[in-house]
Amino acid sequence: MQMSGLLWTREELAQIRGHAHRSTQLGQSLSELREELDQALTAGVVVPGQGEPGSYEHNTHKHNAKLIEHAALMGRVMENNAYLDLSRDLLLGYAQVYRDMPFQVARNTNPPGKLFHQILNEHIWLLGASLGYSLLNGHLSADECEHIESGLFKPMLDMFTVTYAHDFDRIHNHGLWAVAAVGICGLVTGQDELVDKAVLGLDGSAGTGGFLAQIDKLFSQDGYYVEGPYYHRFAIHPLCLFAEALARHRPGLNIYERGGQRIGRSIRALLCTVYPDGRFPALNDASRSMDIDDEGVQIALAVHAGRYAPVPELVAMAAQQNGTWVHRFGAQLADAVENAPRSCHIPSVLLADGDGGQAHLKLGEGARRHHLVFAAGQHGMGHGHFDLLGLTFFSGGRERLKEYGFCRWLNVEPKFGGRYLPENEGYAKQSVAHNLVVVDQASQHGGNHRLADQCHGCIEKFVDRGDVDGLIAVCGSTEDAYPGVSLRRHCILLEIGRSEAPLLIDIVEAKGTGKHCYDYVFSPAGQIVRWWGEFSARDTLEVLGVGHGYQHLWVVGEQASSREHAMTWLDGDRFTTWHQYSEHPAEAMQLLVGANDPEHNLRHEKKIMSRVHAGSNLFVNVFEQHGYFDEASECCRNARPDLNSIAVKRLSEERIEVTLNFPQEVKSLSVDTGAAGEADYITYRGGDRRHD
Repeated sequence: MQMSGLLWTREELAQIRGHAHRSTQLGQSLSELREELDQALTAGVVVPGQGEPGSYEHNTHKHNAKLIEHAALMGRVMENNAYLDLSRDLLLGYAQVYRDMPFQVARNTNPPGKLFHQILNEHIWLLGASLGYSLLNGHLSADECEHIESGLFKPMLDMFTVTYAHDFDRIHNHGLWAVAAVGICGLVTGQDELVDKAVLGLDGSAGTGGFLAQIDKLFSQDGYYVEGPYYHRFAIHPLCLFAEALARHRPGLNIYERGGQRIGRSIRALLCTVYPDGRFPALNDASRSMDIDDEGVQIALAVHAGRYAPVPELVAMAAQQNGTWVHRFGAQLADAVENAPRSCHIPSVLLADGDGGQAHLKLGEGARRHHLVFAAGQHGMGHGHFDLLGLTFFSGGRERLKEYGFCRWLNVEPKFGGRYLPENEGYAKQSVAHNLVVVDQASQHGGNHRLADQCHGCIEKFVDRGDVDGLIAVCGSTEDAYPGVSLRRHCILLEIGRSEAPLLIDIVEAKGTGKHCYDYVFSPAGQIVRWWGEFSARDTLEVLGVGHGYQHLWVVGEQASSREHAMTWLDGDRFTTWHQYSEHPAEAMQLLVGANDPEHNLRHEKKIMSRVHAGSNLFVNVFEQHGYFDEASECCRNARPDLNSIAVKRLSEERIEVTLNFPQEVKSLSVDTGAAGEADYITYRGGDRRHD
């Protein structure tokens, strides 16, 4: 087959063209690109100067790289010379000015480029521009090629591999974009020595840098990516593009088989993390709105379908996307989506990274799936949060126990140029911002990122009996998050037949030497309806603490110290009630995020905290969803919880019994809180009739 571009043959472009007037996902992508390019033709070629992050200049440069790629691709697909001319003229315009541009002013620890304030953006720009350039073969004169390569590509490549060589060999998402950009540009321009550096690293060893080292070291055997799903979908974009380029032009590397098909594992691992509504859970620094319509995810799903297999769960997820990669693999995936059922079973999964990892507990099918995320993995490098044994819970179409995500106004210039805000370190990363137990009002590992990177949690048990008795559970622990304190957490999803939503049973045991302050904290989504029992609201808001995120929390009210607490909130059309049993009496508090925030960077969200002062403590929590509410039709039913109470009994030093008292029946679980094997971990007995 004759090549027309780095990643496309003429035959493949004709296959793509066949979707131009079809209502497939590829047809939708082609339609959107035609609309984008027709608007660009009307606007004409614009190559602006330098500007602030998030400014018109910044956004135009960013958009122009995509225009160069899209115009060249659509020019070939639709056989439209006007699109090809647009791509050519943009490249020539940048080649005219780039070499003499000064470097931007550095705004943070990332070195600056010429178009952008961090070199990462320049890597992304070169990768897209190089793909576009590869499609202009035969449309450019020899002089034009020389002008573009010497005036634009060469100074960029020198900057990436010489000026910023230290960033090029970095095992990190920045390093992955760097090697992919240089490698793809090297393939397009026929510079084998640059491709070698991109594949093997600057020293040629494939051990300290380069694409092979990135594959081997950045992703676990399970495909787990240490920085979390938000950065995983960002890193998988260059991973898949460069892999496909190498598979076509350096087939001897057998890149898709490397590391036990590590690239395929990574794609599947990323998809395992996705909520039923297509969004990614906000683990570590992350936007709460990022979803599978991201371009990198579209490319990854298409690559998996073409290079591995269009497995049913992947096709079902692709069906949720609004488009696909404009490529032969995108055409294959679009055909698979057209002919596949829209729903399939998505299994629970443990993504290991050694002893720790992420557990994703799932019950139900399709949009009715319930998804609990349990974090016990590595810290996450510079984007890590201090959230070992933290959890989030998605159920009934919503995130019921919320993750705060990052503190950042992305690419909004008036808000710190789109960079991470000071409150990201001051609050969003701190332990108290998450759903977990905080010890002594301090973050895990003292809020020290370097120390946290040397540690991780441990997944002790992972049990999936969802198909047998509707029970899925995970147990994780950490011995070094706090000096002298060990934490073990059990999260159980249990279907009991009384509601379409399972119960979430959350058991946390803290064991310490000496007396400690243990704060069980979580973030409910929605409107608090009622505290069950006497609740005292504050007349004035008081700040809860002085550091580790506590300085950003106001105390709204509290409930007197007791072994039992309960509170109901409404989110959407469903009520949720939190029931808690505490081994020692606990004071419950309702909190509000937003104290000490003069620049209005924090979202004012509610938090609940249950506080105990003791040497050790056992928290047993049950989250029960119930009822229905529709304001428009003025309909409300079952707003009160069905669960009357919970009782906890220690059967031995390392085994407890949790009894769930419903109006007409009693259900009980026996849970091993120690190190028993999975077979003896949980015993569940349901349906005993009450004899009151």
